[in-house]
Amino acid sequence: MHQLTATDATHVLSEAGSHVSRIIDGYVFDPAGATVDLEAVLEWLTPRIEHSPVFRSWIRRVPADLDYPYWAPDAEFDLRNHVTVEPARAPGWPAVRDRIVEVCGTRLASARPPWEVLVITDVSGVDRVPDGACVVVLKIHHAVGDGMATVELARELFAAQPLPAGTGYRDVSSGAAFGRAVLRIPGNALRFARGSLRAQALTRAAARAAASGEIRTPRFRWPMTRFNRTHGGGITFDVVTFDLAEIRALRSRHPGIAVTDVIAAVVGDAMSSYLRADGEVPAGSLGGKVSYSLRGAVDSDSGNNFVVLSVDLHTDVEDPVERLRAIHDSMVSEKRRFAHPAVAELSGALDVAPAVYVNWLVWRRSRLPIGRGETVSLGNTMLSNVPRGAENMRFLGGRAVESFGILGVGDGSRLNHYVVSVGDRLTVTFAADPDVMPDPDRYADALRRAYRTVVDAHLGETEAAHLGEVDQA
Repeated sequence: MHQLTATDATHVLSEAGSHVSRIIDGYVFDPAGATVDLEAVLEWLTPRIEHSPVFRSWIRRVPADLDYPYWAPDAEFDLRNHVTVEPARAPGWPAVRDRIVEVCGTRLASARPPWEVLVITDVSGVDRVPDGACVVVLKIHHAVGDGMATVELARELFAAQPLPAGTGYRDVSSGAAFGRAVLRIPGNALRFARGSLRAQALTRAAARAAASGEIRTPRFRWPMTRFNRTHGGGITFDVVTFDLAEIRALRSRHPGIAVTDVIAAVVGDAMSSYLRADGEVPAGSLGGKVSYSLRGAVDSDSGNNFVVLSVDLHTDVEDPVERLRAIHDSMVSEKRRFAHPAVAELSGALDVAPAVYVNWLVWRRSRLPIGRGETVSLGNTMLSNVPRGAENMRFLGGRAVESFGILGVGDGSRLNHYVVSVGDRLTVTFAADPDVMPDPDRYADALRRAYRTVVDAHLGETEAAHLGEVDQA
């Protein structure tokens, strides 16, 4: 029996209303003349879904949610229920984008393994994508894992050669899971009590570290914007591509600066200019919620092993050079805070909590007045940068030429950004609630202008233009 951790289970327990807990990754492949139809895709995927048991298992909830769900093998598994292959509805990116938006808004079937693949074939008329390319959209429930975990699964699906078959999960019936949950109540209560005492001690240790200046506590509260009010229920997205050679040149000029720092500066500038154009001037600097993986730093059985940094985007600093330096300092400060032993251990405190307590937390959060008042917690937008190594991926023999990812939107977080690089291209995918961004093309232009402002300020227009010419040669 393989049970979900508390952290992973929250993504199952919290699904309600317009909130759909899923991760969507997109990969663009050049099929190099290969036939791309349903039978060919099924033949490709069949041996590749055998390595990880997740692909053939579903999430069995315990009656009354008395304990966390279990992974259970799907005795009636049929790969055809998880794969759709269809041609692009029309030339150009809008037709592809609109089809993917439909995927974003639907829930995964609860009684099947929680993943789907959509393959859009015969894509044409899209900048920097060869005509005849196919777009493969991988949709996975967030309970499976975070962005790093889903990339690992994608590498299995898009491996040139299938990996060895793995061992499947052992089944557990609903009755057995319920009986086990009842027997575990005393032990879980004791474990929670001990964990609570430990968390209190760790909180005091973290407070002492902050008081001594060993770590710095961020602001946590940021000015309310339209992007932080109640979700209207819909989603739109678009992808903006940047030249990774320029960003590398910038980083070589300014050692220590990370790609995430640069994109955070771009996003902050774009959001501010977009809001100002509509007469909405934030009451102070905007903040970013930046996902930060703890893999390798914290031992955890969770597929979701990350924390959210609360980073000042310093949108009140006019000079782009000073602003990037300030963002970098804020980013480093937050990473240093989570590297502190007490804070790092606190990040996993939820995993000692019993399911009934986590259910109560989910219920309580659903009734919080999110989107009201003059400030918002943690940040105004989510920013996630997940390394993929997609250039090594293959699909029906074709290579990956571009990749993107779509973060969900919800109450308090109606504009989010996902950063991916493949080869010499870096893509920023922004997802937004169309009620507050009816014109995503205008925001895409704002991102491009902000990028040019940041890069030209650090490299100069002449060098940046030269790098662009070299890249196109």
